[in-house]
Amino acid sequence: MHDYPNRADLIGSVLPALKAARRALTPEAANAGLDRDAARQLDRLAGRLVQHLHFEHQTYGQIRSALHQEVLRYRAMAPHERPPAREFAAEAVDKLAKVPMHKTIYLGVENLELPHGTVVGNVTFVNPSRDAELQAAFSWLREMTPQLLCEVDVSAGTEDLLRERARDLAETALGLLRQHNLFGFMSKIYLDQVRYGLDGTWTSREGSKYARAGWWRNKPSPIPAKLDHPNLSTWMVRLSELSELYTSVAPGLRQRVDMCIGWLDVAAMSDRWRIIIPAIFSGMEALLVPESTGLKAEVVTVRSVAVHIALDHHFFDPSEIMTAYRLRSDLVHGTPTSEVLEGDATDAAEFRRLWAFGVLCDYLELADAIDATTVKDITAYLDQGKCNDACEWLKEHGGSAVVAEYRKVAPLREIARPDPSAG
Repeated sequence: MHDYPNRADLIGSVLPALKAARRALTPEAANAGLDRDAARQLDRLAGRLVQHLHFEHQTYGQIRSALHQEVLRYRAMAPHERPPAREFAAEAVDKLAKVPMHKTIYLGVENLELPHGTVVGNVTFVNPSRDAELQAAFSWLREMTPQLLCEVDVSAGTEDLLRERARDLAETALGLLRQHNLFGFMSKIYLDQVRYGLDGTWTSREGSKYARAGWWRNKPSPIPAKLDHPNLSTWMVRLSELSELYTSVAPGLRQRVDMCIGWLDVAAMSDRWRIIIPAIFSGMEALLVPESTGLKAEVVTVRSVAVHIALDHHFFDPSEIMTAYRLRSDLVHGTPTSEVLEGDATDAAEFRRLWAFGVLCDYLELADAIDATTVKDITAYLDQGKCNDACEWLKEHGGSAVVAEYRKVAPLREIARPDPSAG
């Protein structure tokens, strides 16, 4: 594979690491076989390659490891045996490249009728009955066979990425269509008239051959929930405790708690990180940020940790909270997220769901312990004591910048209220 975009530039990015590999190693770098400068060069290059269409068939870790081994191989060569550095770099990068897959993806659409061949953005809406082979690919689904499909041409390094990109393009087209449907007519359009979307079915075509249709990762049909697992009794006790804490919330605090639960429910009902992450942090802001401040990321980070500290409970790594919040800010403020890896963002969204539920549970327990009647009662209690503990932890673990920004909202104060975890 010797022809792909930015090839010369990517090859040139290996050269500093090869130059560093020729230098003597310090004792600290001996185990890795590379000094710090060379390692940083490879980190940056791996980060660029994993975003490149011709290299995305591998993970960041796989690319980073392969580059590391190539530089070690170069280092181990006798000086007279080493080929020219650029030639070696070209070989190292080229062997990692691969021609991406290109397929036409068909995604089933429900609750929508459109003329065959309608084009919206990068998507063409087609009636599968117009193509006997396409219809046959879905025939085994019987009554679940879609009557309308989104046809999308995509390229990617893996099958998963092909489907994700097609899904993104299809959902964007449906979103644009929904806006035009709602506001492109003079007549009244009701919300129930635009509740159409992808039904979870899909197939693909490579050349003239169609694959057998299947489902997305999560089936769109609900799975009946039967709570009969071995730990049901324990689960029921915890549910009862959670319910009691919720019902004991003071009226002045209830609205914020309900708002948080509503946002967490939005996150729970989606499998798209672009929906999950903003929804989760909107819920956290309802609980933790009564002020008007532009430093919500720092405030949510410190106060959410302090909620757990106040009850002597385990807390999540604050750096992960900040990273996810910055991603949320990009989404909310319209900053492109094309460089975000889909798998990493999806994993982050799953962890944030767990984190947010943990914050909510401890928040309800804390509200009960200190007899809070408003959000400001809780945030004042946290800012006066437990946030200081969170800030000390952050400063010891590289979070001084977060602490400094948080202090602009909540200057250091003396502890004025009792500790609910004591006694």
